[in-house]
Amino acid sequence: MTTTQHTTLRHPLRATALGLALAMGTIVPLSGCRGERSDNTPRQFFPDLDDQMKWKPQGKSEFFADGRTMRLPVPGTVAFGRTSQVSDQPWAETYMTQRAALLREDDAFFRGVDETGAYLARMPVAPSRAMIERGMERFDIYCSACHGYEGDAKGTVGARWSYPVANFHDPKYRDLAQNTGKDGYLFHVVRNGVIGGDGKQKMPGYAHALNEQDAWAVVAYLRALQNARLATLEDVPTTEREILQRQRASAGQTATTADATSHSATNGGAK
Repeated sequence: MTTTQHTTLRHPLRATALGLALAMGTIVPLSGCRGERSDNTPRQFFPDLDDQMKWKPQGKSEFFADGRTMRLPVPGTVAFGRTSQVSDQPWAETYMTQRAALLREDDAFFRGVDETGAYLARMPVAPSRAMIERGMERFDIYCSACHGYEGDAKGTVGARWSYPVANFHDPKYRDLAQNTGKDGYLFHVVRNGVIGGDGKQKMPGYAHALNEQDAWAVVAYLRALQNARLATLEDVPTTEREILQRQRASAGQTATTADATSHSATNGGAK
């Protein structure tokens, strides 16, 4: 065998041996980081992340007497808002709304009661078309399953419930002399539900899904449903009244034609 041939055969072996050596050199240091248990101090590659000055929830603290890191707010303190500025300018409306929602100082709006704790007879905000439409949307989502889309207790679930659900066209829900007829009571029910005389929850509260603004919107929509049920044609504005009259006339004509057709068919087409 010539020297050139011998050298050619040795080069692949040498390259392979060198590759294995490099691989083993890489694996050995890594094996010291993971896998085997050791009492040695662990390596800290990023000490600033491991040794942060912080308290973790439900952790232990030597600073407080009870040893807890989680603290309750100081008695009497309340959340102020997401900004320290107070302004009645249009640009600050969002911040002022957030601040009011955090402070909840207005018992009328946030709890539906007056200064004596009695339910409000009428809601503390003036209803608008946008508010009623919002209330209709929320009512259809959260209330109609039991109370029906018209608030008449004919919902799919309510009709099969173990006890009768509220029919909001019942006079007691319009009589301001009774708590059940007051806006503040309806607001309270929307937010907190109803507790029966036996102490059991008859209706769940929806405060988790309906904030105070939405709850008042639902009350406004309930009043709209009640008014619509009791309204007469004379209560409808003139322009809409004309439309309803035309629709009524058209519906009556259609019904008359249908009755005549049915009568003719019953009598074998005799005239």
